[in-house]
Amino acid sequence: IRIGIGLGVFVVLGVILNFLHIMLDWRLFFLLSIIYPIFEVFRRIKKKQFNKKNFKFKLTKSNLNIFFVMLIFFACLQMYSGGAFKYPYLEDDDPWIYAQSMKYVAEEKTVSSPEGFTFKYMDPYPPGYSLLIGVLHQTSESLMWTMKFFNGLLISLGILFFYFFAKKFMGDKNKALFATFVIAAIPSFFTHFIWAHSFVVMLFFPTMYSLEMIIE
Repeated sequence: IRIGIGLGVFVVLGVILNFLHIMLDWRLFFLLSIIYPIFEVFRRIKKKQFNKKNFKFKLTKSNLNIFFVMLIFFACLQMYSGGAFKYPYLEDDDPWIYAQSMKYVAEEKTVSSPEGFTFKYMDPYPPGYSLLIGVLHQTSESLMWTMKFFNGLLISLGILFFYFFAKKFMGDKNKALFATFVIAAIPSFFTHFIWAHSFVVMLFFPTMYSLEMIIE
C-alpha cells in the first residue's frame, strides 16, 4: 500500500517540481524518497528500537493468504509483461503517442509542452502516466522495454493493491483472496495495452484503501 500511495505522491510531487521549474530527474526523486527512511533508521538506532523481534517471521493464516496473492501477482506480471514482449513493436495509436511524450519527459525533464507544439496526452491532459514512465526511462536505454515492462507491472500492482482494499472493505481476508482471484482471471480487467488507464485504475485501489483507513 505504501508503494501505491507513493506512486500517487510521485505524480503530485512531479507536477509541483515542474511548476517550480525544477528538472524532473530520477536522481532528485530518489534523494527525496530516501530522506525520511534514513532519518527513521537513525532515530530508531539512537533510541535502540532495533531488536531481533523486528526480523522474526511467523506463518499465520493472514501471511498464507498474502503468499497466494503474491503468486497471483507474479502470474499476472508474467502474463502482462510476457505478452507485451512477444512482438517487437507497440500497439496502434495510444502507445505510440505516449512514447512521444515519455521520450520528451526523459530527455527534457519537464512535462510542459514546448512552445508551438502540444502532446495529445500531456499538458493540459493529466501528465501523470507520461511523467512516471518518462522518469523511469531515464534509468533505462530502451524506451520500448521501459514502457512494456512497467505498464505490465502497474497493472499487476493494481491486483495486489485490490486485495488489501477488499480485505479492509469486506473485513474478510478469505473473501478478499477469492475476489482478487476473480478480478485477475476475468479478461475484461485489463490487457497489456499501454495507456494511462493502466496507471489510473491501479491508483484507484490504494485510494479507496486510504478512504477506508480514515475511520482508523
